[in-house]
Amino acid sequence: MKLKNMATAAAVALFAVPSLVAADSFTISPTNLMVRGADRTATLTVKSGGPGRIQGQVRVMRWTRSGGKDSLTPTRDVVASPPVLHLERDKETTIRLVRLRKAPVRGQRECYRVLIDQLPGTRKGGSAVTFTIRHSVPLCFHPN
Repeated sequence: MKLKNMATAAAVALFAVPSLVAADSFTISPTNLMVRGADRTATLTVKSGGPGRIQGQVRVMRWTRSGGKDSLTPTRDVVASPPVLHLERDKETTIRLVRLRKAPVRGQRECYRVLIDQLPGTRKGGSAVTFTIRHSVPLCFHPN
């Protein structure tokens, strides 16, 4: 009988927990950016999807591979605007990415990662576990 009560309690908890958890989330499109020739700009669309307001930080890192390992280093070659996001529920915004060098890419492509970190919000009352979500979108500038 005790086992049956425990199973019932576990089933109730399993179905009750999702109703208590309300994750703030966002989606990004496209998930891969390729810029060719003399073009120096690209855009990303960020859309909020959770029950509350989301805040985020946008950074661009130089992306290289050596010995099968990825390496990300800070750069000012490409800038993102806006660098900070504040989105209300079910709203969207556009992030503009601009390669600052005016000369076209020659030889090998230049690759970067656009990092969009969802910053933890402030909640009133109660206790909750918060997670920082990071989206990492590849951005490559190809020669002609």
